[in-house]
Amino acid sequence: MFLTAYLVSPKFCHRFVGYIEEEACATYTKIIKAIDTAPEGSELAKWRHEIAPKIALSYWKLGENGTVLDLMKAVRADEAEHRDVNHLVSGMKEGQLNPLYDPQAKLDQTLLKYVNDLMKRKD
Repeated sequence: MFLTAYLVSPKFCHRFVGYIEEEACATYTKIIKAIDTAPEGSELAKWRHEIAPKIALSYWKLGENGTVLDLMKAVRADEAEHRDVNHLVSGMKEGQLNPLYDPQAKLDQTLLKYVNDLMKRKD
């Protein structure tokens, strides 16, 4: 159904997803506040110090001491980026180059990495 809606109006779909992401940001903000203000000794307060699962530490680059609270903050930041991107894309004109993606810069970055990797090789 979303695919059909996207084919009819990509702008509407991006705006809609942007609003969903706004709600996600608001929800994570409430979770973070609840953790921050939870009475010491409560189950929720433990998340201020409890180490996040290893997969989350790795994926979100939280370091080995990242807490569940740190994880909630990282997820909220990611949702905020999704919100901003979808709202930006919903306002683009047809044929307009996405200002968040510069193909020349991406190519330059890829070529630079390739050359650096070649120079570090010890054949």
